[in-house]
Amino acid sequence: MLERHASTLIGDSSVEPVRRYRWVVLLVGWSVLFLSVVNRLIWANVATAATGAFHLPIAALGSFVTAFYVGYVVANAINGVATDRFGVRFILPGSVLFLGIFTYLFGEVRTVAAGMVVQCLLGLAAGVDFATGIKIVSAWFTPQYRGRAIGVVITGLPAGIVAANTLIPALLPHFSWDSIYRIFGSATIVVSLICFLVVRDAPRTASAPVSRSSLRDVVPFLSNRNFWIVCFAGFGGVWALTGFMFWTNALMQKHLGYTAVQSGVVAAVYGAVAIVGPPVLGACSDWLGRPRKWLAAVVFIAITLCLVVFGGLTELRTMAIVAGVLGFCSVGCFTLVVTMLTELVEVDLAASAVGLNNAFAQLAGVIMPVAVGIVFRETSSFFLAFLTLAAGPLVSVILVMTLREGLIQRGS
Repeated sequence: MLERHASTLIGDSSVEPVRRYRWVVLLVGWSVLFLSVVNRLIWANVATAATGAFHLPIAALGSFVTAFYVGYVVANAINGVATDRFGVRFILPGSVLFLGIFTYLFGEVRTVAAGMVVQCLLGLAAGVDFATGIKIVSAWFTPQYRGRAIGVVITGLPAGIVAANTLIPALLPHFSWDSIYRIFGSATIVVSLICFLVVRDAPRTASAPVSRSSLRDVVPFLSNRNFWIVCFAGFGGVWALTGFMFWTNALMQKHLGYTAVQSGVVAAVYGAVAIVGPPVLGACSDWLGRPRKWLAAVVFIAITLCLVVFGGLTELRTMAIVAGVLGFCSVGCFTLVVTMLTELVEVDLAASAVGLNNAFAQLAGVIMPVAVGIVFRETSSFFLAFLTLAAGPLVSVILVMTLREGLIQRGS
């Protein structure tokens, strides 16, 4: 299949154009994820400045975030399958083009209804980029290098978070909120045009054409226990990641009495170290080789322990240190989850598997705030709130240890 053909080509040192093109693929995958994250976080930084335009109270502006994630989850579930069927060559640049167009258009809308529609469309466009980026990297990098390649692509996530939260506030004194949307929308459209010019699906020869999957090919792994083990493990990782990002500032300020600046230092350390986690853990995974589940279990144990320890701390410097370790592991764990997932399916089904996994895992971001909110409301306990967050990766530890790594056979 495609993976074997790609591995043969890339493993041959005489095929220098193929080997060089891998780095173009890596840059494209990283850039697309980075831009997707920055564009989706524009609203978080300009919402208060836009209240007058939409005539909404600040509390109601979160409805646009909900609209975005409705589109985002739907896109992850559907567009991964579409990418495997029609190829990355047009799906990836097309999604980036629409992301740029809808980002630009949001700077033009002035009604709540129009804003909800455009944000939902933004989510639909952004939901394609992760699965398609992972697919193209998986096709161009052999299994012995795939973990670190996927890790580099995933650094686009924390890098985008850091860039959005530093660059956009710096632009706000000089540009209106709608101009910022137009600026980033235009930049994204330019990147999409570059993608149209340079993106190719996979290494190919006359005897090794790029294969296309059908919806029928997806059925075997939807009924496979190992696929769902990885999905639930990813769910636990998202539970920890979004929980820490969502609750840390609020609980440190409300329960421990820290200022926004002090709690922000902890969040900044978390985000900065998170950039290092994916490529380092990916490289470690490639070096250790399969089964990758044991390294994944160790990382999930570290996440669990960090959350439990963090919940019992009160001193700012120690909290920042633990947050750094947590950032390294909680973002880095997705390198291992996605790499294991791509090795359960053949490369021509990678986007379907990653898209469906991501759609499922994102449900943790919906359930977690409610669960932790109830615990803190009923107990007023900082420790118990973080113990609730630790439950997610703890379940992931148990699950990945039962994983049987190996290709899911089609038609099985």
